[in-house]
Amino acid sequence: MPISLDISDAPRAIRFTVTGEWPPITELTEIRERLISSGQLTAQTRALFDIRMVASIPAYSSVEEMVGAAMKQGGLPLRRAYLVGAAVQHGLVRQMQALAPPQISIEIFTNEADAVSWLSRNIRR
Repeated sequence: MPISLDISDAPRAIRFTVTGEWPPITELTEIRERLISSGQLTAQTRALFDIRMVASIPAYSSVEEMVGAAMKQGGLPLRRAYLVGAAVQHGLVRQMQALAPPQISIEIFTNEADAVSWLSRNIRR
């Protein structure tokens, strides 16, 4: 599976690491459903998405469908930091930012410490 999860700090924070080929929307939806039903993904959960090791990304034209699928499940997680390592990955996440509704905060980082710092701001313990 190209997605690995670190849920050791859930529901406060979750880390998604995507490697290899970009996963289909159905797989992302299934993972989100499982995390929501187990209480590990809530409106307060902060998520770090590490996509630096993906081999391919979806077409920009499919990003609207990806955002729509997430919104059907409440858009969770609402605060997301994406770690990118290539311009094409950055472009994909910029497209997500442009299409995401205002209640979803998405930021792009190349440095993991900066991403973690941004996610940690204003977190309720």
